[in-house]
This record gives sequence, structure tokens and C-alpha cells, in this order.
Amino acid sequence: MTNSNIQNNQNNIDINNPVDEYLQCLSYCDIHPKGIDNDCEVICIERHLKTNYW
Repeated sequence: MTNSNIQNNQNNIDINNPVDEYLQCLSYCDIHPKGIDNDCEVICIERHLKTNYW
């Protein structure tokens, strides 16, 4: 396998970090004076962190 083939194979692999996905999800949540919208935060936790960390 040549270097270009190895590089292409590495670029095609989509490895998602659950913490990064959680933080990206939070970026879509509304921010209120008392903090991030709780319902939205719970949804992000359940989607991205619950299966990996709880």
C-alpha cells in the first residue's frame, strides 16, 4: 500500500468523539440568564454521552 492510499484511507474514516459531539449539540441550545436550556442539555447528554459514559 502506498502512502497516498494510506492517507486516503485515513481521511475516509469518520471517528467521532462523543464529548465533541456533545459540545457541538450544546452549541445549538438556547442560553438563558440562568444557564443553558436544561431540556436541551439533557437531550444532548442522552444522545451523545449516556451510552458511552453511564
